[in-house]
Amino acid sequence: MQVQYPCVDIYGRHRYIDFALESPESKIAIEIDGETYHNPSKVSENKYADDLLKQNSLVYDNWKVYRWIYSQLEKQPEKVKDELITFLGTSPMFKAFEADLPVQMGQTIELRDYQQEATENLQKMREDGKTIALLYHATGVGKTITAATDAKAVGGRTLFLVNALKLASQAKETFAKVWPEASLGEYTGS
Repeated sequence: MQVQYPCVDIYGRHRYIDFALESPESKIAIEIDGETYHNPSKVSENKYADDLLKQNSLVYDNWKVYRWIYSQLEKQPEKVKDELITFLGTSPMFKAFEADLPVQMGQTIELRDYQQEATENLQKMREDGKTIALLYHATGVGKTITAATDAKAVGGRTLFLVNALKLASQAKETFAKVWPEASLGEYTGS
């Protein structure tokens, strides 16, 4: 099993499968989604269509695609395991499947309503061709986690500026929780 397995959609854009299982007989993609990332009533129409394109491209390329949401893994792990066994069967290919699964660490991060609204507004601004935005909220209400979530959704290089070393360390920790696969650095200027 491979985590963050690279793939290409039908238009040649690079994507990633959360968990991929491949054998000569089959290709299986397992996607674990946040409830707010792929819900058509909570994301922009373009984001939802883009997610469908990724899934349809995988199916077109002969992948079997299975999807769950974070809260199912957190609250109903045995049910998800049972569903995996039902979907994947007891083929010898999957005998060691459970042993190969990464140990789940950390926590599920759910945005508050106003944080989710902020990420949706940022996405809409990008869709409208705007390239600069300012996110402001009161101290301690979650600007960093909102920014980290948005940065992960965009998926490109991100520069996050703060005015104190302590805030830089806190921001780095938050980005690591939200976007563990990102390479993080902390730079100080004089």
